[in-house]
Amino acid sequence: MFGNPAELRDIKKQITPLAVPGEIMPDFTLVSTRGTRVRLSDYRGRRDVVLVFSGRGNSEMVRGLLQRVSEQYPEFVSEETQVLAVVQGAKGVAELLEQNRDLPFLVLTDEESRVHNMAGALKSADDYTPVVHVIDRYGEIRHVFRTEQFEPVCTAAEILD
Repeated sequence: MFGNPAELRDIKKQITPLAVPGEIMPDFTLVSTRGTRVRLSDYRGRRDVVLVFSGRGNSEMVRGLLQRVSEQYPEFVSEETQVLAVVQGAKGVAELLEQNRDLPFLVLTDEESRVHNMAGALKSADDYTPVVHVIDRYGEIRHVFRTEQFEPVCTAAEILD
């Protein structure tokens, strides 16, 4: 079936378990554009979390979503929900996105793409496809918006629901 054991090992390395609704979101630690280390588990028992995996943030789809979430950010805060944008790439890429969009929530850098891969953000030709995870205060993934659900793009109101 497979040519040799080395090919099978290579295929297994490419298969990443995806975080799906009903499961506990695996913990991770990333650095924010403000230089602070942020652990997902720091929010457990305290707040719901919305993770916006935005790739490099280059697509109009991602920029529009981040803008809408920013506009409704006070509603997220009133629902005791922490929004975190996770940007694939170096700190400078995340800082540029944060500054250009004037984002009121934390922007985290995923330089090695490890967390994007874990969240099921698929790599396209030049960027990662956007994925949004809604996680309750106990760490359970309640909903996942994937690219195929982004047409039309999910709204901040849908995330809040």
